[in-house]
Amino acid sequence: MSLLPVLIVQIVSYYVSSETMKRKIDDLVHANLIQTSKNLDISLRAYDDLLFQIITNDDVIRLVKEANVQNADVELSRRKLINLLSSYSYAKYGIRSVAIFTSNGTLVCYDQQTGSPYDNMWSNVSNLNNLPLYKSAVNHKTGSIMTFPEKMNSINNNEQYGFHLARKLTDFNKVSLESIGVVVITVYESVLAHAINLKDPVAGTSQQIDNQNFLTDNAGKIVSAQDKSSIGKQVNEVVTSTTISNTYVNSKTGMTIHNLLDQNELFSEMYAMQRLTIGVGVTAIITAIVLIYFFSMKLSDSIRKVVKAMRTASQGALSVQLDEPMKDEFSAIALSFNKMMGKINDLLIEIKETGEKHKEAEIRALEAQINPHFLYNSLDSINWLAIEKDEHQISQMLKSLAQILRYSIKDSNKLVSVREELQWMERYIFLQQHRFSSSFACVVHKEEKALEGLIPKLIIQPFIENAIIHGFSGIKQGGQISISIRLILEQSIMLTIEDNGVGMNEAELHAIQVVSTDNEGPKGGIGIQNVLLRLRMYFGDQASYEIISQQGVGTKVSIVLPILRKGDVFV
Repeated sequence: MSLLPVLIVQIVSYYVSSETMKRKIDDLVHANLIQTSKNLDISLRAYDDLLFQIITNDDVIRLVKEANVQNADVELSRRKLINLLSSYSYAKYGIRSVAIFTSNGTLVCYDQQTGSPYDNMWSNVSNLNNLPLYKSAVNHKTGSIMTFPEKMNSINNNEQYGFHLARKLTDFNKVSLESIGVVVITVYESVLAHAINLKDPVAGTSQQIDNQNFLTDNAGKIVSAQDKSSIGKQVNEVVTSTTISNTYVNSKTGMTIHNLLDQNELFSEMYAMQRLTIGVGVTAIITAIVLIYFFSMKLSDSIRKVVKAMRTASQGALSVQLDEPMKDEFSAIALSFNKMMGKINDLLIEIKETGEKHKEAEIRALEAQINPHFLYNSLDSINWLAIEKDEHQISQMLKSLAQILRYSIKDSNKLVSVREELQWMERYIFLQQHRFSSSFACVVHKEEKALEGLIPKLIIQPFIENAIIHGFSGIKQGGQISISIRLILEQSIMLTIEDNGVGMNEAELHAIQVVSTDNEGPKGGIGIQNVLLRLRMYFGDQASYEIISQQGVGTKVSIVLPILRKGDVFV
C-alpha cells in the first residue's frame, strides 16, 4: 500500500511528461516545417532565377524569333539555341533538360540523359502547343508555374520522377509583349526531397531520430520523398498508430509538407525508463509481499500462541503460562498474560482460603452457642441463689457475665455503635477487675462524635484481655489500661489500646500478628488474630493496624477503620 502512491505518481508523471514532450515536439516540428518550407522556396528560387536569365537573354529571344520563321536558317538557329540551353542545363544541380516550345510548335531541347537534340523527353509529343503546361505558362501573366512531380521516361534508374518549371518567353522589343514561346526546365524530384529533408547523420556520430519529410499534392498523394517507394501512395498508407504527423502548406507551390516521427524511437529512452520503473516497482512489491508474509507469519505464530493460551484459560485451566520465549512485540503481551494468570491464581487461592476460614468461623460460632438459653437460665438460677445467701457481689458478677454472653453470642457479625461496644467493655472490665483483685485500672478517652460510628462487635475485647492476662502477668497492682477513640478528618475512626504491662519481645510480637493460611486457624493469640482476620475480611485495605511493644514498658495497639454510620451499607 505504501508503494501504490509512488507507482500512481510515476504513472501520472510519465503521462504528463509524455504529453508535454509531444506538445514541445509538435511546436519544434512546426517551426522546422516553416524553415523547411523556406528552404524549399530558396531551392526553387534558384531555378526561377535560371528561367529568368533565359527569358531575358537577348540571344535566346532573337534565336527563338528566327526559329519561328520558316526559312533555310531555322536549323542553324535551333543548333545555336541548343548550345545555349546545354550551358544553362549545367548551371544548376538536378536539371534534366531545358526546352523551349516556340509559338509555331517548334521544339528546341537539350536533355542531359540523352545528350541528343532530337531524342529527348519531349520528342514523342506531337503538338506541344496543346500541352496544359504550355497553355498555363502562356496564360500566366508573371512569374513561373510549377507542376507536381510525376513519373517520367528515364534511363537513370535513380531518378524516375521529375517536375517542370515553365515561364512565358516574350519579345520585349514589341509593345504588345506577345508570347513567342515557353521555356521549360525539367528538374529531378530529388531536388525537392533534398530541400525538405534533414541532413544525413555525419559518420562517427550517434544515429539521428527517424524523421521523414515528404510532399503531397492537393489529393494527398505523395509526390516527393527520400524513400522513392512511397511516391504515389496516399498519406494514410505510410502513417501508423505510432507515428506523430505534422503538416505545413507551402503557399508558392501548393504542395503540403508532411513530417513523420516514429513515436517509439522518439520516446525510446522514456519507454526504457518506464520499463525500469515498472521493473523496480514490481520487484519492490514482490519483495514487500515476501517480507510481509515472513513477518506476518512470525507475528501470526505469536498471536496463535497467545490465543491458544487464552482458550485454554477460558476452559478453566488457569495455571496456563506462555513459557516459549517470543522475540517480537507480542513478548510484552505474553509477559502481561503470564502476570495476569498468576494474579488470578493467587486471587482464587485467597478466595478459597477465605471461604474455608469463613466456614470454619461459622462452625466455631455454632459450637460456641451450646444452647445459650440453657446457660442464661442456669446463670439466672445461680444469681437468685446468691441473692438468697446475701452474696450480692457474686450476684452482680453473674448478672454482668450473663449480659456479656448475651451480647457476644447474639448477632455476632452485626455492626454496633462505638457507644454500645464501650458499654459492653465496661461490664467485661468489671468482671476482670474482680477476678484480679483490682490489680489494674482502665481509663477511656472518647470523642462524642466518634461514639455513633459503627464497628464490628468485640473488636476491642481481645486486646484488653491480652493486656490483662499477659501484659499484667505477675503484677499485683498499678496496672493501667488506656482506651482512646477519636475521629481522623471525619473519615476514619482510630481505636487505641495502650497498657503499661510487661510488653513483648520481637518473636512474641510477630507471632500474634501472623494470620494462618491453613485450616488450623490462627497460630498466635487466637483472639487477636481473629480480630485481624475479621478486619481484613470486612474492610480489606481500608482498615489498618499497628502493634508496638517494648519489654518492661508496655504495649500499644492502634486500629484505623473507615467510619460507618447508621444507614450506610456494609458489604
